[in-house]
Amino acid sequence: MSLGTEYFILVFCSALGFIQAAANKSGLKGLLFSQKASVNRLVAGLLIAPGAIIFFTWNYRNPVGIIEGSQQAGLFTLATLSAVGVTVILSSVLNHSRLKTTTPVQPCLEALKERTFVQALFARFKWRR
Repeated sequence: MSLGTEYFILVFCSALGFIQAAANKSGLKGLLFSQKASVNRLVAGLLIAPGAIIFFTWNYRNPVGIIEGSQQAGLFTLATLSAVGVTVILSSVLNHSRLKTTTPVQPCLEALKERTFVQALFARFKWRR
């Protein structure tokens, strides 16, 4: 596996874990993979811990390989945007039947406390008509 691919996977998994941890802490049920807080903490920990270990042992495992700054910035941006996209899609699929509400859509991230991203998006456009 190339260093770039390894770095992408490392950042993607860590970002996915941090998104789950933040959503769990703030009560954004629409972004969570599971409705149980303990399961979400476990998933976040399992995604973040290996990434942190690999990150801090990077130079020991790859003494001669480096990723240049511009390549690193591009991979980091792509990996974090991919983690956000996967979170939105996967949480919308997993929570579609569990989160159904008839209350008016809240502004900004508050909408994700009661709805998935896709449900909030459709409700927002429907609400304006």
